[in-house]
Amino acid sequence: MAPSEDGLAADGRLDPRAMALALEEILPRERTFVQDGGHFIGWIPLMCSVPDARSHTFVGTAFQSIGLGFPSAVGAAMARPDRTTVLVTGDGGGLMALADLESFVKQARSGVVVVFNDAAYGAELHQYAARGLDERAMLIDEVDFAAVGRTFGAEGIKARSLQDLDALRDWVVRGAEGVFVLDLPISQDVVAEYMAESMAGAVPAPRPLPVD
Repeated sequence: MAPSEDGLAADGRLDPRAMALALEEILPRERTFVQDGGHFIGWIPLMCSVPDARSHTFVGTAFQSIGLGFPSAVGAAMARPDRTTVLVTGDGGGLMALADLESFVKQARSGVVVVFNDAAYGAELHQYAARGLDERAMLIDEVDFAAVGRTFGAEGIKARSLQDLDALRDWVVRGAEGVFVLDLPISQDVVAEYMAESMAGAVPAPRPLPVD
């Protein structure tokens, strides 16, 4: 199923595929992507290009962890200050490393933080809740990362539509200086292709043992 033209999923939240396609056109061409780990890794690599092979770093996938995005983005920004460093994270991993958002705002000459915010640990939701396990431990109270970023001195918005991405476009036109935090409250109903394919061949979750 293709992304919706209006950028919204059936539940009224953002369609992450439409957001990734829009970012391909909006972000500066000279960019370095730094990706934390999580369900959201299925969209940017498919829909956004990079200048060369050293411009896309998968820190979460490399270490099978989440929460490594913000500190890694600081390093990428210092290593290539001539480019815009684009951190792509989820809300779960982003919250784990939130202290380094302040470091990123201070150190990056040009940086964008993209938070695919599904108010959940999305990978767990689509792997385990989908197989019948209790989802309560997988859900997160929704955070406004743009508001947090502004307290550290960044610009940013919590987008609700494709049109809201005009704020990021304006930031790029003005020179892409400093850090812009783009919080994307995405739908939990849109599952990345790699995750859907993985789950199609997964064995059923084990039934919990009875408790005496």
